[in-house]
Amino acid sequence: MMAEAKDDDVKQTLQIFDEDEVRREFIEQCENDPAFRGKLVRKLDFKILPLLCLTYFLAFLDRGNIGNAKLGGLQTDLHMTDSQYQWSLSIFFFGYVIFELPSNLVLRRWKPSKWIAIIMFAWGAMSAIMAGVSDFGGLATMRLLLGVWEAGLFPGVVYYLSLFYPRKEFARRIGYFWSFSSLAGAFGGMVAAAITQIKSPLIREWQTLFLIEGLPNVIIAAFIWVYLPDSPETARFLDETERKYTIYRLAVDNGAADDHSFSWAQVRSVFYDWKTYPYMLIYITGTSALQGVTLFLPSIIAGLSSGFSTWVSQLLTTPAYILALLATILATWSSDKYLERSYHLIVINLFGMAGFLMLMYVDSSNVGVNYVGAMIVTASVYANVPVKVAWFNNNFGGLTRRAVASAAIVSVGTIGGAIGGQIYYDKPKYFNGNRIALICLGAQSVLVLIVRFILVRENKRRDALTIEQAELEVEKLGGRELAGDRVPAFRYIL
Repeated sequence: MMAEAKDDDVKQTLQIFDEDEVRREFIEQCENDPAFRGKLVRKLDFKILPLLCLTYFLAFLDRGNIGNAKLGGLQTDLHMTDSQYQWSLSIFFFGYVIFELPSNLVLRRWKPSKWIAIIMFAWGAMSAIMAGVSDFGGLATMRLLLGVWEAGLFPGVVYYLSLFYPRKEFARRIGYFWSFSSLAGAFGGMVAAAITQIKSPLIREWQTLFLIEGLPNVIIAAFIWVYLPDSPETARFLDETERKYTIYRLAVDNGAADDHSFSWAQVRSVFYDWKTYPYMLIYITGTSALQGVTLFLPSIIAGLSSGFSTWVSQLLTTPAYILALLATILATWSSDKYLERSYHLIVINLFGMAGFLMLMYVDSSNVGVNYVGAMIVTASVYANVPVKVAWFNNNFGGLTRRAVASAAIVSVGTIGGAIGGQIYYDKPKYFNGNRIALICLGAQSVLVLIVRFILVRENKRRDALTIEQAELEVEKLGGRELAGDRVPAFRYIL
């Protein structure tokens, strides 16, 4: 019923285009007014992105602070072995894998503002409660629950932003959102370094860290509930002209794949689509390298020199994350400007592989060069994410298919997070961990080229179809609602 009500809103708003002459005049007026279009995009950015970016900033602090907590005495106080600590990292991602798809289905059929607020409140509570654990079992349980509640945020926001932005603007917005994860890494090190200076006979440093970084989520969740718009149709900050044009440009961008309906057949159709599975592998390989670097960066830097104290190691993560933020913004800006994804991924990965080779083969005595290598790999694995996410989101048409595909790909791809938590086991240089991460980026690059080649061939095949052949293909797929991006009039982003 909720989905039907939302679809009725869309249909009612689109009735403004029933008269062809009125529509043409309206479109021409908006398209020929750069000031209007610029004002609209800035308004969307200002009303939507700050809340989402702050949400992800806090979420990433919560998931990644265990690395800083380790340096603050977590592993010693809980009497954990190295293996148990690694499993406490990896178990977080099992909750992710299981609950991302169900969460996106709730988001698709309910109000995004309410669901995002609920899950944010819950993961903030889990993070704060983690300060009270006393053994490995308690820590593992809370990390699992943290993953369960955080699972819906990233794929949910990927889908949510596609409700407001066309494909040529999408990568930059995902880039802005994702860049706050690297900002969290930068400030996470600084906050952790400051917290480790707090001494108390009642509470340990790592417990203070979990409390301070968990509780703000509970507060921000209330703002999400009240202020985040659910769709262009219900966004109170848009006037009627802005609302009309926002809906129009999304409809034009989606073309023949523009569909707002919901059915379980549409959900199932994602898993019959060949693209789903190579995109999952692309995500797994990238996430394995990303999470390995994210979870172990303080330890990797600490291993560069015996002279680095815990305080220094945490502070030295900050420049690496600042570089990652800048690389992310630059990569997504270029990707949107040229409306190209795959070659951007290849270039990003080449930098990352060069950085891993530096960490592996440059002599340990050359601390400066090794540190530069650590900065390069951090920038690369972070810039990789929004480009690949924009790529697969751009290439699934129809709201339901896009919501399901986003969640399914990120969900299965997040298995890479569990892998990443296990690969850095050979301290202090972590040669094997860096080698595995290097192989992951190489494998991802090969997969990207294969998918690009297939999509190029498919676009050319569709160009050659007659109208009758195209209509026959749609019929075989069960109609336009089920076809989505498989409608022959749709063209894939490369």
